[in-house]
Amino acid sequence: MLEAWSQKEALHFIIADQAGSGKTLAYLLPLIQAIRSEDAAVGKPNTQPRSPRAVVLAPTTELVQQVYRVAKALSNAGARMRVAAMTGGQTDKKERDKSFRTQREALAGGVDMVICTPGRFTEHLAAGNVNLDAAKAVVLDEVDVLLGDTTSFADQIAPLRAVAPRLLRFVFVTATLPQQTAEELVAQWPDMAMATGPGLHRTAAGLKEELVDCSGGDDISLESGTQRKLEALGQSLRKHTAARSLVFCNKIEACRDVENYLRRHFEGENMKVLVYHEAIRENLRHASMNAFLSTVPQDGSDERMVMVATDRMSRGIDSMYCGHVILFDFPRDPSEYVRRVGRTARGAGGTGVVTALVLGRQVALARDIIGGNAKGKPVHRLPQL
Repeated sequence: MLEAWSQKEALHFIIADQAGSGKTLAYLLPLIQAIRSEDAAVGKPNTQPRSPRAVVLAPTTELVQQVYRVAKALSNAGARMRVAAMTGGQTDKKERDKSFRTQREALAGGVDMVICTPGRFTEHLAAGNVNLDAAKAVVLDEVDVLLGDTTSFADQIAPLRAVAPRLLRFVFVTATLPQQTAEELVAQWPDMAMATGPGLHRTAAGLKEELVDCSGGDDISLESGTQRKLEALGQSLRKHTAARSLVFCNKIEACRDVENYLRRHFEGENMKVLVYHEAIRENLRHASMNAFLSTVPQDGSDERMVMVATDRMSRGIDSMYCGHVILFDFPRDPSEYVRRVGRTARGAGGTGVVTALVLGRQVALARDIIGGNAKGKPVHRLPQL
């Protein structure tokens, strides 16, 4: 990447590999090295007002904060750069206005790397608080999530392209890259280079997958199916007593059903139930996230934590202590399956268990995916550019 930045013509990149493979460092380290090389060339920090030298865009507040923590740690370890995280989304207007003013002041004071949600960065662009004149690259993390809604993606990326210098590099980072997504990116950025890892579209080697068919019984109503899945959920949590377990639901209503069930049936046991979805306040989401990602004591004295979440929790979150993922609702597509199960068995030598609770026609789909994973097959064929 650094060699490409020295070329006269623009060259853009796709970085694609399985969850937990180190993609964040793969793009942060070259960005930091480019910033430090520029500082060395001028003999001093070249931080400029309203002109960050690197921009990282991530789809959720939680992923922005995670990338910020990594970048800040690298800075504190000797990278010596000014890093800022900027998000919006506050429900209270006063809080939104306050955060926007604080971010505007930070940009005016000079920031080397901005890590931001796309919507908030576009707001700062429109207000004249930031420009891309000094930027080495714009990174779009979890780009497959952004491309899930092509209209939204086009709206978010158009203002950036309109003000981007001709030689600005765009870097697209993803854990899943179906052929259609790759083709969409190449159509807009023809001079695209792709760096893929061996785990792309595959589950981690240390992952154990279980399928639980909850279709039994003559009553095939939604209510009876949900009840059977709730009972299977309880049995799975008693079978696998991981310090951190993550339960994925497709809808907020299902999250509430699961939360209520766990609080009733595990009351008095050493288990803390956490909730993470769009219907709860931002401060409560952050508290749940911080607790779930906290270090697990080696003496085993800490209580078990079970996080009940929607797919918002599957977007790149580095849940390194999560030992068990339960798919209370089976995901709607194979890419989402890969993202969800990627919350466990992370990193070199990582291990974890995934339990899929399925009903009816989902059984065949789940068996096909899990069977392919056992044989080392990717859930999508590898993209061809």
